[in-house]
Amino acid sequence: MTALVTIGMIGSSMAQMSIPGEVFAQNPARFNGRKVTIKNIELVSSTLNGGPNMVSPSPITGTISGPLTVGQVGPTSPSVTPCNPPRGFSKISVFFKGEPEFKGCFFMVDTMKSQLEREMGGQNIDAQITFRGDYRTGYNVTFYRLGM
Repeated sequence: MTALVTIGMIGSSMAQMSIPGEVFAQNPARFNGRKVTIKNIELVSSTLNGGPNMVSPSPITGTISGPLTVGQVGPTSPSVTPCNPPRGFSKISVFFKGEPEFKGCFFMVDTMKSQLEREMGGQNIDAQITFRGDYRTGYNVTFYRLGM
């Protein structure tokens, strides 16, 4: 009986260990369906990405000349495009410091997102997040810790 409790505690502590974001970004399919905690990331404030004080760029007024070609069909990397969170959830922007080109679909409950934005105060902040999901459908963030 004590052996089972010990094994359960070891498994539980291993599940809570955080991994560098770049390890996750290099092979997100490896973590499908598992609870994951990542570090070495930055949460990007949505007020910097189109909030009420954001200056919008001017529209492009030129024309395209020459033939248009269609690129590769299908996803080129394990990412979700477009990111469509479920009803009652909002997308959050996560920047992976070690893999800046990685784009995943991360979302959290609307009330949690509102609290996160208040705590961020319009700034991008180093963080640690815990989530579960799949690279094809996105990741539900269930916990965050700012200032990591």
